[in-house]
Amino acid sequence: MPAGRKTEFLDLFIQVVKAITSSLEPDEVFGLITRKIPELMDVDATTIRLLDASGKNLVLRAAHGLSDEYLNRGAIDTEEPIFKALKGEPMVIEDAAKDPRIKYPEATQKEGIQSILVVPIPIRGNISGILRLLTKRPRSFSQDEIDFAAALADQCGIAIENARVFKEQQTQLNYFKVIHEIGKTIGASYELDKTLNLIVSRLPAVMNLKAATIRLIEEPKGALALKAAYGLSREYLERGPLDEELATYYVREGDPVIIPDATRDIHTIYHKEAESEGVRGILAVPIFVREEIIGILRLLSAEVRYFSDADINFAMAVAEQAGLAVQRAVDYHKLKA
Repeated sequence: MPAGRKTEFLDLFIQVVKAITSSLEPDEVFGLITRKIPELMDVDATTIRLLDASGKNLVLRAAHGLSDEYLNRGAIDTEEPIFKALKGEPMVIEDAAKDPRIKYPEATQKEGIQSILVVPIPIRGNISGILRLLTKRPRSFSQDEIDFAAALADQCGIAIENARVFKEQQTQLNYFKVIHEIGKTIGASYELDKTLNLIVSRLPAVMNLKAATIRLIEEPKGALALKAAYGLSREYLERGPLDEELATYYVREGDPVIIPDATRDIHTIYHKEAESEGVRGILAVPIFVREEIIGILRLLSAEVRYFSDADINFAMAVAEQAGLAVQRAVDYHKLKA
Protein backbone atom coordinates (compact mmCIF):
# COMPACT_ATOMS: atom_id res chain seq x y z
CA MET A 1 0.00 0.00 0.00
CA PRO A 2 1.41 3.45 -0.91
CA ALA A 3 2.61 5.56 2.00
CA GLY A 4 0.01 8.25 1.23
CA ARG A 5 -2.88 5.78 1.53
CA LYS A 6 -1.48 4.47 4.79
CA THR A 7 -1.43 8.02 6.15
CA GLU A 8 -5.03 8.59 5.08
CA PHE A 9 -6.09 5.30 6.70
CA LEU A 10 -4.30 6.28 9.89
CA ASP A 11 -5.95 9.71 9.91
CA LEU A 12 -9.43 8.18 9.65
CA PHE A 13 -8.61 5.62 12.30
CA ILE A 14 -7.50 8.42 14.65
CA GLN A 15 -10.73 10.33 13.93
CA VAL A 16 -12.78 7.27 14.82
CA VAL A 17 -10.83 6.66 18.04
CA LYS A 18 -11.30 10.33 19.02
CA ALA A 19 -15.03 10.06 18.33
CA ILE A 20 -15.25 6.99 20.55
CA THR A 21 -13.37 8.62 23.42
CA SER A 22 -15.39 11.86 23.23
CA SER A 23 -18.89 10.42 22.79
CA LEU A 24 -20.98 7.71 24.34
CA GLU A 25 -23.32 7.65 21.33
CA PRO A 26 -22.36 4.74 19.02
CA ASP A 27 -24.47 6.16 16.19
CA GLU A 28 -22.12 9.17 16.00
CA VAL A 29 -19.21 6.78 15.44
CA PHE A 30 -21.20 4.74 12.93
CA GLY A 31 -22.12 7.89 11.03
CA LEU A 32 -18.48 9.00 10.87
CA ILE A 33 -17.34 5.60 9.59
CA THR A 34 -20.04 5.27 6.93
CA ARG A 35 -19.40 8.82 5.66
CA LYS A 36 -15.61 8.64 5.56
CA ILE A 37 -15.00 5.16 4.18
CA PRO A 38 -16.33 5.96 0.67
CA GLU A 39 -14.03 9.00 0.44
CA LEU A 40 -10.98 7.07 1.56
CA MET A 41 -11.37 3.56 0.15
CA ASP A 42 -12.78 4.32 -3.30
CA VAL A 43 -16.18 2.74 -2.67
CA ASP A 44 -19.65 4.16 -3.28
CA ALA A 45 -21.56 3.19 -0.16
CA THR A 46 -21.27 1.80 3.35
CA THR A 47 -23.70 0.26 5.81
CA ILE A 48 -23.54 -0.90 9.42
CA ARG A 49 -26.00 -3.46 10.72
CA LEU A 50 -26.17 -4.89 14.24
CA LEU A 51 -27.92 -7.94 15.62
CA ASP A 52 -31.00 -7.17 17.71
CA ALA A 53 -31.55 -8.40 21.28
CA SER A 54 -32.66 -11.82 20.03
CA GLY A 55 -29.30 -12.29 18.29
CA LYS A 56 -31.15 -13.42 15.13
CA ASN A 57 -32.03 -10.33 13.14
CA LEU A 58 -29.80 -7.62 11.68
CA VAL A 59 -30.96 -4.03 12.16
CA LEU A 60 -29.64 -1.16 10.02
CA ARG A 61 -27.88 1.42 12.22
CA ALA A 62 -26.05 3.60 9.68
CA ALA A 63 -25.81 3.94 5.90
CA HIS A 64 -24.29 6.25 3.30
CA GLY A 65 -24.60 6.33 -0.49
CA LEU A 66 -27.65 4.10 -0.94
CA SER A 67 -31.29 4.74 -1.80
CA ASP A 68 -34.07 4.16 0.71
CA GLU A 69 -35.61 1.70 -1.73
CA TYR A 70 -32.48 -0.45 -1.68
CA LEU A 71 -32.03 -0.19 2.07
CA ASN A 72 -35.64 -1.29 2.59
CA ARG A 73 -35.49 -4.20 0.14
CA GLY A 74 -35.90 -6.77 2.92
CA ALA A 75 -33.95 -8.82 5.46
CA ILE A 76 -30.50 -10.02 4.40
CA ASP A 77 -29.83 -12.21 7.43
CA THR A 78 -29.96 -15.48 5.47
CA GLU A 79 -27.51 -14.49 2.73
CA GLU A 80 -24.49 -16.79 2.81
CA PRO A 81 -21.92 -13.94 2.89
CA ILE A 82 -23.79 -12.41 5.83
CA PHE A 83 -23.96 -15.77 7.57
CA LYS A 84 -20.21 -16.31 7.14
CA ALA A 85 -19.39 -12.77 8.27
CA LEU A 86 -21.45 -13.36 11.40
CA LYS A 87 -19.24 -16.38 11.99
CA GLY A 88 -16.22 -14.07 11.93
CA GLU A 89 -15.04 -14.40 8.32
CA PRO A 90 -14.67 -11.34 6.02
CA MET A 91 -16.32 -11.93 2.65
CA VAL A 92 -15.80 -10.37 -0.79
CA ILE A 93 -18.54 -10.53 -3.44
CA GLU A 94 -17.12 -9.46 -6.80
CA ASP A 95 -20.30 -9.53 -8.95
CA ALA A 96 -23.21 -9.01 -6.56
CA ALA A 97 -26.02 -8.83 -9.13
CA LYS A 98 -25.15 -12.27 -10.55
CA ASP A 99 -23.95 -13.96 -7.37
CA PRO A 100 -26.43 -16.71 -6.36
CA ARG A 101 -25.68 -16.00 -2.68
CA ILE A 102 -27.32 -12.56 -2.90
CA LYS A 103 -30.99 -12.68 -1.88
CA TYR A 104 -32.25 -9.63 -3.82
CA PRO A 105 -30.49 -9.66 -7.22
CA GLU A 106 -33.06 -7.40 -8.93
CA ALA A 107 -32.80 -4.72 -6.24
CA THR A 108 -29.01 -5.05 -6.32
CA GLN A 109 -28.92 -4.64 -10.09
CA LYS A 110 -31.34 -1.68 -9.99
CA GLU A 111 -29.13 0.05 -7.39
CA GLY A 112 -26.12 -0.63 -9.62
CA ILE A 113 -24.18 -2.52 -6.94
CA GLN A 114 -21.28 -4.54 -8.36
CA SER A 115 -18.87 -5.53 -5.58
CA ILE A 116 -19.33 -5.88 -1.82
CA LEU A 117 -16.94 -6.37 1.10
CA VAL A 118 -18.54 -7.70 4.29
CA VAL A 119 -16.60 -7.69 7.57
CA PRO A 120 -17.79 -8.78 11.03
CA ILE A 121 -18.22 -6.42 13.98
CA PRO A 122 -16.97 -8.13 17.16
CA ILE A 123 -18.06 -7.23 20.68
CA ARG A 124 -16.43 -8.98 23.64
CA GLY A 125 -15.41 -11.94 21.51
CA ASN A 126 -18.83 -12.36 19.88
CA ILE A 127 -19.84 -11.20 16.42
CA SER A 128 -22.66 -8.70 16.84
CA GLY A 129 -23.02 -7.11 13.43
CA ILE A 130 -21.52 -6.41 10.01
CA LEU A 131 -19.86 -3.55 8.16
CA ARG A 132 -20.48 -3.58 4.38
CA LEU A 133 -18.57 -1.65 1.71
CA LEU A 134 -20.33 -1.47 -1.67
CA THR A 135 -19.20 -0.30 -5.13
CA LYS A 136 -21.08 0.46 -8.35
CA ARG A 137 -18.27 -0.86 -10.52
CA PRO A 138 -16.26 -4.07 -10.42
CA ARG A 139 -13.78 -3.82 -7.58
CA SER A 140 -11.32 -6.10 -5.86
CA PHE A 141 -10.18 -5.48 -2.29
CA SER A 142 -6.56 -5.87 -1.20
CA GLN A 143 -5.70 -7.59 2.06
CA ASP A 144 -4.62 -4.21 3.46
CA GLU A 145 -8.06 -2.79 2.68
CA ILE A 146 -9.82 -5.78 4.22
CA ASP A 147 -7.65 -5.48 7.32
CA PHE A 148 -8.40 -1.75 7.60
CA ALA A 149 -12.15 -2.32 7.25
CA ALA A 150 -11.89 -5.02 9.92
CA ALA A 151 -10.04 -2.57 12.20
CA LEU A 152 -12.84 -0.03 11.79
CA ALA A 153 -15.38 -2.76 12.53
CA ASP A 154 -13.45 -3.45 15.74
CA GLN A 155 -13.86 0.22 16.65
CA CYS A 156 -17.62 -0.09 16.08
CA GLY A 157 -17.60 -2.88 18.64
CA ILE A 158 -15.62 -0.76 21.10
CA ALA A 159 -18.07 2.14 20.69
CA ILE A 160 -21.00 -0.18 21.36
CA GLU A 161 -19.30 -1.70 24.39
CA ASN A 162 -18.45 1.72 25.86
CA ALA A 163 -22.05 2.84 25.46
CA ARG A 164 -23.31 -0.42 26.95
CA VAL A 165 -21.10 -0.11 30.03
CA PHE A 166 -22.13 3.52 30.57
CA LYS A 167 -25.81 2.68 30.10
CA GLU A 168 -25.55 -0.23 32.54
CA GLN A 169 -23.94 2.04 35.14
CA GLN A 170 -26.70 4.64 34.72
CA THR A 171 -29.35 1.94 34.85
CA GLN A 172 -27.91 0.43 38.01
CA LEU A 173 -27.83 3.89 39.62
CA ASN A 174 -31.46 4.53 38.68
CA TYR A 175 -32.45 1.09 39.95
CA PHE A 176 -30.70 1.75 43.26
CA LYS A 177 -32.56 5.05 43.65
CA VAL A 178 -35.92 3.34 43.14
CA ILE A 179 -35.09 0.55 45.60
CA HIS A 180 -34.09 3.20 48.14
CA GLU A 181 -37.33 5.13 47.55
CA ILE A 182 -39.46 2.02 47.97
CA GLY A 183 -37.56 1.07 51.12
CA LYS A 184 -38.19 4.51 52.63
CA THR A 185 -41.89 4.22 51.86
CA ILE A 186 -42.09 0.80 53.50
CA GLY A 187 -40.30 2.07 56.57
CA ALA A 188 -42.59 5.07 56.92
CA SER A 189 -45.97 3.46 56.32
CA TYR A 190 -48.01 0.37 57.14
CA GLU A 191 -50.36 1.09 54.24
CA LEU A 192 -49.84 -1.82 51.86
CA ASP A 193 -51.86 -0.30 49.01
CA LYS A 194 -49.71 2.83 49.08
CA THR A 195 -46.48 0.85 48.75
CA LEU A 196 -47.74 -1.48 46.03
CA ASN A 197 -49.11 1.43 44.01
CA LEU A 198 -45.78 3.23 44.35
CA ILE A 199 -43.98 0.16 42.99
CA VAL A 200 -46.16 -0.27 39.90
CA SER A 201 -46.14 3.46 39.14
CA ARG A 202 -42.36 3.93 39.48
CA LEU A 203 -41.14 0.91 37.55
CA PRO A 204 -42.40 1.85 34.05
CA ALA A 205 -40.39 5.08 33.96
CA VAL A 206 -37.14 3.65 35.29
CA MET A 207 -37.32 0.43 33.21
CA ASN A 208 -38.83 1.89 30.03
CA LEU A 209 -42.03 -0.14 30.40
CA LYS A 210 -45.62 0.29 29.35
CA ALA A 211 -47.09 -1.01 32.59
CA ALA A 212 -46.68 -3.03 35.79
CA THR A 213 -48.99 -5.11 37.97
CA ILE A 214 -48.86 -6.86 41.33
CA ARG A 215 -51.07 -9.83 42.11
CA LEU A 216 -51.19 -11.62 45.45
CA ILE A 217 -52.32 -15.18 46.16
CA GLU A 218 -55.52 -15.21 48.17
CA GLU A 219 -56.88 -18.04 50.28
CA PRO A 220 -58.76 -20.32 50.45
CA LYS A 221 -58.52 -21.16 46.72
CA GLY A 222 -55.02 -19.80 46.26
CA ALA A 223 -56.04 -17.74 43.22
CA LEU A 224 -54.20 -14.60 42.13
CA ALA A 225 -55.95 -11.32 42.92
CA LEU A 226 -54.97 -7.99 41.38
CA LYS A 227 -53.73 -5.58 44.07
CA ALA A 228 -52.01 -2.82 42.08
CA ALA A 229 -51.72 -1.86 38.42
CA TYR A 230 -50.37 1.00 36.32
CA GLY A 231 -50.54 1.72 32.57
CA LEU A 232 -53.25 -0.76 31.58
CA SER A 233 -56.90 -0.43 30.63
CA ARG A 234 -59.63 -1.88 32.83
CA GLU A 235 -60.71 -4.04 29.91
CA TYR A 236 -57.27 -5.66 29.74
CA LEU A 237 -57.02 -6.05 33.51
CA GLU A 238 -60.38 -7.83 33.52
CA ARG A 239 -59.58 -10.15 30.59
CA GLY A 240 -59.60 -13.21 32.84
CA PRO A 241 -57.56 -15.05 35.49
CA LEU A 242 -53.86 -15.74 35.01
CA ASP A 243 -53.76 -18.84 37.22
CA GLU A 244 -53.83 -21.26 34.27
CA GLU A 245 -51.02 -19.64 32.29
CA LEU A 246 -47.73 -21.51 32.00
CA ALA A 247 -45.94 -18.32 32.99
CA THR A 248 -47.86 -18.27 36.27
CA TYR A 249 -47.04 -21.92 36.90
CA TYR A 250 -43.30 -21.37 36.55
CA VAL A 251 -43.31 -18.16 38.60
CA ARG A 252 -45.19 -19.93 41.37
CA GLU A 253 -42.41 -22.51 41.29
CA GLY A 254 -40.01 -19.69 42.12
CA ASP A 255 -38.56 -18.88 38.68
CA PRO A 256 -38.61 -15.54 36.87
CA VAL A 257 -40.21 -15.85 33.42
CA ILE A 258 -39.37 -13.78 30.33
CA ILE A 259 -42.00 -13.57 27.60
CA PRO A 260 -40.51 -11.63 24.64
CA ASP A 261 -43.84 -11.42 22.78
CA ALA A 262 -47.07 -11.93 24.72
CA THR A 263 -49.13 -11.94 21.52
CA ARG A 264 -47.84 -15.38 20.57
CA ASP A 265 -45.83 -16.94 23.41
CA ILE A 266 -47.00 -20.36 24.66
CA HIS A 267 -46.56 -19.17 28.26
CA THR A 268 -49.52 -16.80 27.87
CA ILE A 269 -53.15 -17.43 26.89
CA TYR A 270 -54.56 -13.96 26.19
CA HIS A 271 -52.83 -13.30 22.87
CA LYS A 272 -55.55 -11.22 21.21
CA GLU A 273 -56.04 -9.14 24.33
CA ALA A 274 -52.31 -8.43 24.53
CA GLU A 275 -52.24 -7.34 20.89
CA SER A 276 -55.24 -5.03 21.37
CA GLU A 277 -53.68 -3.51 24.49
CA GLY A 278 -50.29 -3.04 22.85
CA VAL A 279 -48.52 -5.40 25.26
CA ARG A 280 -45.58 -7.39 23.91
CA GLY A 281 -42.72 -8.17 26.32
CA ILE A 282 -43.43 -9.40 29.85
CA LEU A 283 -41.15 -10.15 32.78
CA ALA A 284 -42.86 -11.97 35.66
CA VAL A 285 -41.11 -12.59 39.00
CA PRO A 286 -42.29 -14.16 42.26
CA ILE A 287 -42.98 -12.20 45.44
CA PHE A 288 -41.73 -14.03 48.55
CA VAL A 289 -42.50 -13.72 52.22
CA ARG A 290 -40.22 -15.83 54.41
CA GLU A 291 -39.43 -18.22 51.52
CA GLU A 292 -43.11 -18.64 50.65
CA ILE A 293 -44.37 -17.32 47.31
CA ILE A 294 -47.30 -15.02 47.97
CA GLY A 295 -47.69 -13.19 44.66
CA ILE A 296 -46.35 -12.11 41.27
CA LEU A 297 -44.87 -8.87 39.96
CA ARG A 298 -45.35 -8.47 36.20
CA LEU A 299 -43.55 -5.87 34.09
CA LEU A 300 -44.97 -5.20 30.62
CA SER A 301 -43.39 -3.46 27.61
CA ALA A 302 -44.93 -2.09 24.43
CA GLU A 303 -42.32 -3.76 22.23
CA VAL A 304 -40.82 -7.22 21.90
CA ARG A 305 -38.25 -7.31 24.67
CA TYR A 306 -35.58 -9.68 25.89
CA PHE A 307 -35.10 -8.55 29.47
CA SER A 308 -31.48 -8.42 30.64
CA ASP A 309 -29.94 -9.99 33.73
CA ALA A 310 -29.83 -6.51 35.27
CA ASP A 311 -33.57 -6.12 34.62
CA ILE A 312 -34.31 -9.49 36.22
CA ASN A 313 -32.14 -8.83 39.26
CA PHE A 314 -33.77 -5.44 39.77
CA ALA A 315 -37.28 -6.88 39.39
CA MET A 316 -36.43 -9.59 41.93
CA ALA A 317 -35.15 -6.94 44.35
CA VAL A 318 -38.34 -4.91 43.93
CA ALA A 319 -40.44 -8.06 44.42
CA GLU A 320 -38.53 -8.68 47.64
CA GLN A 321 -39.44 -5.17 48.78
CA ALA A 322 -43.07 -5.88 47.93
CA GLY A 323 -42.87 -9.02 50.06
CA LEU A 324 -41.47 -7.00 52.96
CA ALA A 325 -44.32 -4.52 52.60
CA VAL A 326 -46.88 -7.33 52.74
CA GLN A 327 -45.25 -8.89 55.79
CA ARG A 328 -44.98 -5.54 57.54
CA ALA A 329 -48.66 -4.81 56.92
CA VAL A 330 -49.72 -8.30 58.13
CA ASP A 331 -47.61 -8.03 61.29
CA TYR A 332 -48.99 -4.56 62.00
CA HIS A 333 -52.61 -5.67 61.72
CA LYS A 334 -51.89 -8.67 63.95
CA LEU A 335 -50.56 -6.34 66.62
CA LYS A 336 -53.61 -4.08 66.26
CA ALA A 337 -56.03 -7.01 66.55
